[in-house]
Amino acid sequence: MSQVAPLDHDLVVADLERQVAHWLAASRTFRDAEEFASLAAWKSVERETGAPLRKQLHAAVEELIALGDASAALIAKARHSPALVDEAAASVQRFRRRYVQVDTTLDFLGDAVNSRTSPLLCAALTTLDRLAVASMAPVLARANKPVPRVLVYQDKGTGASILRAGVRLWAPGTVMPVAAIKIVRHNLYRPTSLFHETGHQVAHLTGWVPSMRASIARALADDRQLQAMWTPWASEIAADVYAFLLTGYASVAALYDVVGDAETILRWPIGDPHPIGWLRTALGCAFSRQCFGASGPWVQLQRAMEARHPASGADESVQPLLARSLEAMPRIADACLHAPVPALGNRPMTDVLDPQRVSPKALAELENSAVAALWTSSHWRTTEGIRIVALAGLREAEQPATASLWIDRARTWLTNELKAA
Repeated sequence: MSQVAPLDHDLVVADLERQVAHWLAASRTFRDAEEFASLAAWKSVERETGAPLRKQLHAAVEELIALGDASAALIAKARHSPALVDEAAASVQRFRRRYVQVDTTLDFLGDAVNSRTSPLLCAALTTLDRLAVASMAPVLARANKPVPRVLVYQDKGTGASILRAGVRLWAPGTVMPVAAIKIVRHNLYRPTSLFHETGHQVAHLTGWVPSMRASIARALADDRQLQAMWTPWASEIAADVYAFLLTGYASVAALYDVVGDAETILRWPIGDPHPIGWLRTALGCAFSRQCFGASGPWVQLQRAMEARHPASGADESVQPLLARSLEAMPRIADACLHAPVPALGNRPMTDVLDPQRVSPKALAELENSAVAALWTSSHWRTTEGIRIVALAGLREAEQPATASLWIDRARTWLTNELKAA
């Protein structure tokens, strides 16, 4: 803004006063957390999660208001000192931009908290909050890392996502104090994707991704094209491994339901950090073969995928890479499952999360030992919650005729409708 003429000075200052008054009034509404999420929704979030969130939001709002107050004070000085008008105008612009940043931050977190729109949904998401924390605790405890609290929220779409604890938010100076994990509606009651997302958090805290990348590179050292194709996918592969180690084949079947879109399963978008859906599914099936044996529902899943979506449907330049990837899949799977984890003294993740605990045999033993109490007992909910998710997902995947019954059972269990025995 250039120096204003003396006759316009009062008009410009008055306009700046009007602008700052508007943005300050809007900013002060942020002091009430119920402006962006209901009181009931806030109360539904566990104290260990909600308290640090509200503390962070309070700090961001108070800093915003302080910036607005400083702008207002500068405008007041500019009324008597025309030379300060440009500085005051610039201050108002900074305040406006900060408002938008804080608004974006509060809107995201408010929507996340406010997704708990009914008692049943609130119960399910609260259960998932606890399962998410439980999924990270064994590894992070072994690595001497703090376990982040988690806020799970429901949203639209086909795939889950995470805003990791510790990342910077839109408003300057704000850092996410908890992990916010989006779970999509179609997988709310088959939440294996939750553990893919906690896998991202664990991988970040333990330095797993670079070693995963290096492990894949070593496995494909004899094929530079495949090496260049697979190594950029290390982050998403690590998260897939984590979900598999916690929930077994259920995670593979659930993943295929997400990536199995006929229009995209064979595509390789430039820059996409996810493996081609076809290869990603084949890798999950390879994990199952390596850990659980050469026979099982994973064999039928891969055959069905290849029959429905033959590699010949891919771009001609990609087809040879798919074929060579299938040939190399056993050693790729082995490299992924046994990639060293720096924070675990370079031991593999399987040293902490034994995949045999979620093999079909182990899950059947869990089911037979607990019988009906598995779905009603608070003891089993606390000690075996993640394996119960794995069992329900396995049964849904391998028994299509009774899939709806298993979905209903998982829904009832997640929403706490059954009384603890």
